[in-house]
Amino acid sequence: MPWEAARSGRPGHCVPKRGNRRVAARIVHAASEEAHTSAMTRKRQLALIRKLCGLGLPAQTLAPSLLPALRTLVPSHSAAVFWVDDRFEMTGLYAERLLPPTEMAAYYEKHYQDAATGFPNAFRARVAASDPVSVRKLSEADQASDYFREVLSRLDAHQILYGVLRDGSRPIGQISFYRGARDPEFSRRDQEMLSGLLRYLSFGLRPQPSPARPLAQAEVVEEWLGIVAKDGAAISGPSNWSRLVRLLAMEKVAPRTAHDELRVVTEFLRRICARLDGSEGAPIDQVDSQHDSPWGRFRIRAFRLPDGEGREQDQVGLLIGRREPRALALTRGAGASGLSPQQREVALLLADGKSNREIARTLALRPNTASYHVKQVFARLQLHNRDEVEHVLLRLAHEGIAELGRDDDARAATRG
Repeated sequence: MPWEAARSGRPGHCVPKRGNRRVAARIVHAASEEAHTSAMTRKRQLALIRKLCGLGLPAQTLAPSLLPALRTLVPSHSAAVFWVDDRFEMTGLYAERLLPPTEMAAYYEKHYQDAATGFPNAFRARVAASDPVSVRKLSEADQASDYFREVLSRLDAHQILYGVLRDGSRPIGQISFYRGARDPEFSRRDQEMLSGLLRYLSFGLRPQPSPARPLAQAEVVEEWLGIVAKDGAAISGPSNWSRLVRLLAMEKVAPRTAHDELRVVTEFLRRICARLDGSEGAPIDQVDSQHDSPWGRFRIRAFRLPDGEGREQDQVGLLIGRREPRALALTRGAGASGLSPQQREVALLLADGKSNREIARTLALRPNTASYHVKQVFARLQLHNRDEVEHVLLRLAHEGIAELGRDDDARAATRG
């Protein structure tokens, strides 16, 4: 027995043996260290979200990079943002898991305006509620409905956490987080976390005009391969490839325009494939191009696919990569660096080529203090000169996206 009765005159009073006291102390210390580390991680992620939302980027450009970062604070398999007009009609959306165009069009025709399941009525009720954050767990009766079978089940949305986004007092949209049937329920802590983030998310995701000048772009942060016919018809490709194609071809993604999506996307892909024919009819094996849309900048590599015997066939491989603005990538990289909040600000200024004097002036620091933080950044990132800072932050940003992708794949395998 690890515990023995103490002869203290108090029946039933026990004290641990000396060896077990040491073990217990180590366990308590380890638990305390783990809790401290978890709290520090949450603090760093909160600071990252606030920084990302304050970059002043267009909402459509920010959303694809913001949602994965949010899911480290509110664990979920995917998330989505919905923008609305003054009548609470959905004007656009970005979802990490998108219904295919035909299914989204069917949703709009059958469910969108439904009194019980329609978006405008449900959003109006959430706006009128006293708490802007709410949770819905699908009951057995809900799961027997056409809406669940035709829409929510396709997204593995058995539990949904909602947050209403506002510009001042005016509702501008909704952010949603999704969990599956086997996932734990959204807790009060999850709701409080989202509630504390809403004012930052409302600011960062508010609709605003596109910048007059193109944003400085960083490296590709995600890329996916698909196969299409030369007439633009998609043959095969993962869901993430389909998502990028739709962002490329459509200025907005919304249920109201879903019935046109297949035609628009097919025509867009046909034009890309036509470039392989060459300007003077001389076939080209590969074409690289760059495309800008409200969702950001994309790189497309189109190449002919031979059959098993090397003969040309009517199929084209399309490798699509999404670039994110340099400021966004650097901020994400700084957030993943393990630096303190002050050191992250210093690292970002170093990446912009600022001198120690300029850093001190920008952050209202004494010159010696700025120099100390610069040395700390070099030490923590294991660098020897300031020219390496940008490269390291961009590498950390890319690794962060890759890690989230592996986590999502693992969750999908577990659900399967």
